[in-house]
Amino acid sequence: MSVANKISSETLTKPSSGPAAGFVWNPVKIGPSFEWLDHETIRILEGGLGGKILGVKTELASTSAACYLFDQREPIGSVSIERNPPHRGIILWDAIVNPGYRQNGLLSIMVWIIFRELLLVQQSAFFKIKMVRSMKAGEKGTELQNIGMGVVAVRLGFTPELNLSRVMTNDNITGIDVLPEINGNPPGIKITLQRDPFVVTAFVLNPDTMKPTGNIRTYLEIKRNDTIIYEWAKKGLLVLNGNYLLRTPQVNHFVNRIAVDEAEATVFRNKIRGL
Repeated sequence: MSVANKISSETLTKPSSGPAAGFVWNPVKIGPSFEWLDHETIRILEGGLGGKILGVKTELASTSAACYLFDQREPIGSVSIERNPPHRGIILWDAIVNPGYRQNGLLSIMVWIIFRELLLVQQSAFFKIKMVRSMKAGEKGTELQNIGMGVVAVRLGFTPELNLSRVMTNDNITGIDVLPEINGNPPGIKITLQRDPFVVTAFVLNPDTMKPTGNIRTYLEIKRNDTIIYEWAKKGLLVLNGNYLLRTPQVNHFVNRIAVDEAEATVFRNKIRGL
């Protein structure tokens, strides 16, 4: 029986050659620990679903991939991957967790499983997460989107495709509105800009838990003093509804959260090409 997504006590080492030269194996979890009961079944070991047994199915095609979770054969979650270009690009573009199962780390588990499976079969890989939802500046009913994908992106070391130092400037921000907690989503902010992308929604992560903060005062302070937004962005704790990339400086961070042991980490590090 193999246990996945658990932290081991392996001795830290530094590979001596290739892209992994200087890499230090220092594993970190991105979601709840679980164990494989067989190749299609896992048991959650901690968190709100601790002890729960779930079915797992993965699909790999030349231009796509997916991972599904089932509870008593009923589908409860999925992630969809675009392999573009085939066998190189790994682009997470859609994720679903049924309402009754959210905020229990299931999205982290599915992403972890499918990213590993693709890395095991590909000779090289780069990673993107697509979360863009087009909005007009005057659009009514704006709310947060793709919250789980945003949290996973930051935990894995992805950074926004947008150049925040250019976009989040005093002369470009024309308005900040607080988005209330609604439909199970945490509070957040809508940022209106003079230039493209014109409207951005965002939420802040609690630095201790790396989960969305539910403290509405955080967002009221940002609205009163927009310079605070730059501080959250610098800390990597401002999660935007936008595309995210795995850049070269964060590849080691990513590998330490995907690999199950030191040997696999070295193999993955040599395969990944940062953007």
